[in-house]
Amino acid sequence: MRCLVQIPHPRGLRLLTLLSAVQVWVLLVVSCDSPSSAHKVVGSPVRGLVATLEDEVSELPGGRIRWSTYWKLCWERYQGAKAYELQTLTSEGISPKLHRQSDRCFRIEAAAGENEKSQGFVNRKLLLALQSGQLAYRVRAILDKNQFSEWSPSISVGKFTKP
Repeated sequence: MRCLVQIPHPRGLRLLTLLSAVQVWVLLVVSCDSPSSAHKVVGSPVRGLVATLEDEVSELPGGRIRWSTYWKLCWERYQGAKAYELQTLTSEGISPKLHRQSDRCFRIEAAAGENEKSQGFVNRKLLLALQSGQLAYRVRAILDKNQFSEWSPSISVGKFTKP
């Protein structure tokens, strides 16, 4: 997608001085990031989304551990897909930035801690619950130049589904 920004005529600069920097930024973002009519949705959504949790633990001196819980999202192969895009959804809205990848799985750290080994994974459930209320992802297939599948339903980070 191309974004052309034209420098206004000197008389038009008076108008720009009236606008705050934020207003100018919003105008540029809206004009540069708006979806192009060349992008076509030509297929059904990505299916078979499965979210799992994977724990990793490291032993530390003094009877302590460092642990991380990773949230992993996988999906079925999409016929004709050249790659996949994931879109982040947060409690503040939908991110315009997309994460493109060829793999059919995406992995992100959802919770972590360091504590006494005897305590297990302290606050793991709470940390996962907080993530699930603030962060989610959805996936689409990239089929050909400017052709995409529909977006999958979103799945919250920290939640897991049964295959």
